[in-house]
Amino acid sequence: MTTPVFMAGGESAMAFVMPADLEKVPQPTDGSVTVRELPAGRFAVLRYSGARSPQQETEHLERLKAWVAAQGLKVSAAPVYAYFDPPWTPPFLRRNEVMLRFEQ
Repeated sequence: MTTPVFMAGGESAMAFVMPADLEKVPQPTDGSVTVRELPAGRFAVLRYSGARSPQQETEHLERLKAWVAAQGLKVSAAPVYAYFDPPWTPPFLRRNEVMLRFEQ
């Protein structure tokens, strides 16, 4: 498994980091899986630890939104969450991030 695992749109989209050369990525055999390159962008990112939960995600997203607003940045996409550790990692050691893409 790759790290981080990105989640967006609640539980509706999951993404993995793959090699830059997409020709080296195996083609999916399931029609619901796609391989695509995401455009580069600028993100405001807040790192936090703990178990994955809606409460944790909401709390840290609101903190990041407040910081983004204070900086006068304009968010251009829905939040993306990044999870770096396997489920057996103790929650206090887990690395998580919430990211907001903003206009340049």
